[in-house]
Amino acid sequence: MPSIKTLLDQFRLKEVINEDISSKTVWLLGTVGNTTDLVPGVNAAVVTLERLAFDTQTISNHALPGSDASLLGSLALGSEEQNDVYSWAAGYINSRMFGPDIRVSLIYPATQKHIAKHQRQHRRWITETPRLYSLVTKPFIDAQPASRIQWVYNILSKKVEADRIVYEDPDPESGFIILPDLKWDASNAASMYLVAIVHRQGLKSLRDLTDSHLPLLKNIRNKANVAAEKYGVPHNKLRLYIHYQPSYYHLHVHITNVDLEGRGIAADRAHLLDTVISNIEDIAPDYYQKVTLAYALGSDTELWQHWTAHLDPRSTTESSPETN
Repeated sequence: MPSIKTLLDQFRLKEVINEDISSKTVWLLGTVGNTTDLVPGVNAAVVTLERLAFDTQTISNHALPGSDASLLGSLALGSEEQNDVYSWAAGYINSRMFGPDIRVSLIYPATQKHIAKHQRQHRRWITETPRLYSLVTKPFIDAQPASRIQWVYNILSKKVEADRIVYEDPDPESGFIILPDLKWDASNAASMYLVAIVHRQGLKSLRDLTDSHLPLLKNIRNKANVAAEKYGVPHNKLRLYIHYQPSYYHLHVHITNVDLEGRGIAADRAHLLDTVISNIEDIAPDYYQKVTLAYALGSDTELWQHWTAHLDPRSTTESSPETN
């Protein structure tokens, strides 16, 4: 595979498919190579451009004796405004003293699922009863080809990204690895984002968890601080949660700094690990096989299309009040 720089040099923009003003992120869809027609899975590419947070330690170093006093001397400002004691202007920084200011990630070749995941889309609400899970969602999950999570197995077997692993318990039943999520630059502790990926295969989602998995879940909870402390984040600053629906069907736990805000912690998707453990331990060992789970789905996702086909009166007698 060519380097990311080589691929980006060949990238030809088709459209901006999404943006997030709060995280200062934009997603671009295009092709790699000289061909003009975009073909998912062949020449399609999704590029993510994200503004990085300032490195406060680098900035603080300029307050030390002997440091360059002109910290903001490299600012190039446009139009300026002022009102009493308040002034503001837009501009850019010429100096490299602040380090990299943008993060670039690339998916190539990007499949239609990759494109749908990142493009702007309307969201639909699902109220998934245990019966509907068995009837609709579980068959969809079980039908996903193993190749879609081959990259997960590559990480677990240390074929790739071995140098990014910050903690591992190799036990095949209760073990896992922890490494920085690709959405994090692994430098700013305030935005720390780690992910724990379990070694045990066959655990695909929250719905699979029972009391037999409590040792695994508690092990992740107890050891997450070991990994986080490598970045200076104490245990009382950790938020651990499981997504449902997840972005890929191999059990993983998100570990973030509680100061980090973002869509990933929304109530329609994130289930706090402490609550998951308590529900199984204190309420029912098969809690997640009995409970109704509600969540939102993008209207272009494969799972929503699967639900839509199921709720079509021509193909099923299942009534539709369980979606909105």
